[in-house]
Amino acid sequence: MKKYTLIISTLLLMLTNSACSDRELELFPPYADNITTINTQAQLQQLLNGGYLSVATTDAFGTKLMLVGDLLSDNMFVSNLNGSFIDTYNFNYNAAQNEFSFYDTLYGAIAKCNLVINNTTVANNDEVTRIKGEAKTLRALAYFTLVNYYSATPTSGVNQEYGVPLVLTDYDANIQPARATVAQVYDQIIADLQDGINQTSALSNKKLTLSKTAAKLILSKVYLTRRAAGDAALALQLTTDIVDNSPAVGFSPIDKNNYSTYFNGNLEVNSEDQPETIWELDLNINTNQFTNIGSNVSLPGYYNRTDSRKCMLFNQNFYSSFATNDVRKGTSPLDATSLLINLGVPTVDTPKGYWTTKYPRLTEEGNYFRNIKIFRFADAQLLQIEALNLTGQSGVALTKLNAFAQSRNGSVYTGTNLLDDILTERAKEFYGEGQRFLDLKRYNLAVSRPSNCVTCNVAASDKRFVLPVSQTAMNRNPNLKQYPGYN
Repeated sequence: MKKYTLIISTLLLMLTNSACSDRELELFPPYADNITTINTQAQLQQLLNGGYLSVATTDAFGTKLMLVGDLLSDNMFVSNLNGSFIDTYNFNYNAAQNEFSFYDTLYGAIAKCNLVINNTTVANNDEVTRIKGEAKTLRALAYFTLVNYYSATPTSGVNQEYGVPLVLTDYDANIQPARATVAQVYDQIIADLQDGINQTSALSNKKLTLSKTAAKLILSKVYLTRRAAGDAALALQLTTDIVDNSPAVGFSPIDKNNYSTYFNGNLEVNSEDQPETIWELDLNINTNQFTNIGSNVSLPGYYNRTDSRKCMLFNQNFYSSFATNDVRKGTSPLDATSLLINLGVPTVDTPKGYWTTKYPRLTEEGNYFRNIKIFRFADAQLLQIEALNLTGQSGVALTKLNAFAQSRNGSVYTGTNLLDDILTERAKEFYGEGQRFLDLKRYNLAVSRPSNCVTCNVAASDKRFVLPVSQTAMNRNPNLKQYPGYN
């Protein structure tokens, strides 16, 4: 197999196989000298698992992507007690100085996916088709994440020539691709996801891999972000299919009585591999030893009030937006089992904020070994409502929105500004899950913070709605142009 290249500094995170727990995926790619001789189905699976491993690290969905999606939004703040990610929160970043590292990491995942997708040595069968379908879904997710953060939205009408580099061939250090257009990137994402839907399994392995349902969910959000003619109708078709048919293959909404323990319970049986979950990252003792995700380096440390790095709090306005009995808020801010609490919040913050307990410290495996939920059934439900609104079915959308809110004991909406109501409900449902900023950006809506901020208002037209590519990446690839406005 000919070696091609990418714009990343390294092809694979090379780890040796090691003993794993029974519940763990075999997430270790083959040795470097085997990369060009992938000739068995098992090796192909290992290479795909290496792609999963890349997106699960702390540099991607294991921590930073989940943080940035909330840090750049309007419902949380960084405590004055601990300034971690303060520059990101203050929109104070440029090519030379930023707190992001997922650009290279996601391209590393893409490189592994390309090797799987382009492999012609391993004979095709149903399992090989499934492996390649998952690789296309994972590649699409990586590109969708990159173009979301490093490009303007397709509906903004600005700087559409500044998509992200598209690399679909195998790894070669000599290729230095320029940015594709935003439209070209979206076309590739859609093509990959359509293949993923046709080729992947209906139900993933313990919700740890990307299933057909996950591909449909991602594609629906792609359509709602692009919003070309007919896209909203396509998104409605996909989300309706998930909502109506996925319970038959193991995906269904969570009951409000189990909502809190789904997140903050210390028992795996109540929190992991649940019907509500469409895709989650596997965290356990064995993966932690090799992948650098989990204890002491992961997402929960930034939210948990008992951790030394605690710094992410939700603001008073956001807490007050919940109905009294909303299960997503909890019974009392003084009740440690509630999902939003103010026990021991820093007094240096004015006004004081609220911790979330969505990421418990103590689990049955030890500190911070709770799987991180990336995609949930609730996302399909709310995206369906979003698509209904965009296709002119506002009455049906409002009825479904209120039914969803009431399933959480939430507030009833009037529908006076239905899009705002939908996005408000999404904010309540997905806080701490890295979605709020991209929800605002999808509709080119400004960030407007009510308190606890230096930079309180950022217009959607501001360059800071698009992240700068690091100077390191720019230096590696002279054909890569920086997004306009950044030095």
